[in-house]
Amino acid sequence: MINSISNNEEAVHPTDRQQSTATSTTHNNDDESDRVHEFAPPFLVRTKSQPEKQEIIRQYQEQDKKPNPYDTIRRIYERFSTSALLENKAAVARDHLANERTYLAWLRSSLSLVTVGVAITQLYNLNPTNNAYAGRSVGATFVILSIVFLYLANARYFHCQVALTKDHFPASRGAVLFGSTAVLAVLIAMFVLIIIDQKSH
Repeated sequence: MINSISNNEEAVHPTDRQQSTATSTTHNNDDESDRVHEFAPPFLVRTKSQPEKQEIIRQYQEQDKKPNPYDTIRRIYERFSTSALLENKAAVARDHLANERTYLAWLRSSLSLVTVGVAITQLYNLNPTNNAYAGRSVGATFVILSIVFLYLANARYFHCQVALTKDHFPASRGAVLFGSTAVLAVLIAMFVLIIIDQKSH
């Protein structure tokens, strides 16, 4: 008897559960339809269709036909520009812009080295000591290293540019090893020179 009652309850409960689920789903749908979002979706939420792209191109071409005071400058730039025009597929633009940022990093390193070299040279000119010649030599070495770094920056930039156009990337080794070793050697020489100056005083 108890088993039959429990079986009847089990038979009834799934139906009730489905009905309650359907009722709650209906209420949820009604709530979703009545809900007003606080923020409007952004403008660029989907990719433009082909007709929209063609319309944008047409508007751009019509705008390009209108007289513009900068047309002369643009034509001169397009005629004498040495920039390579590449098809912007996948990460082409991103890779070449990263290459330019790397060049600028080398350029900043070169400017930092020449600044340090001039500062050391002027320091020993204003405060001459027994090792003034050695100090000026260290300063001149920093300036020479800045010139070398500038050359490495240009060589690295154009090497990477050519390699990227061929779907390759040259991982730098020699330039990094040379730059690190040269700067470390000059810094050690400067440190030794400072110790010698302190002992002489």
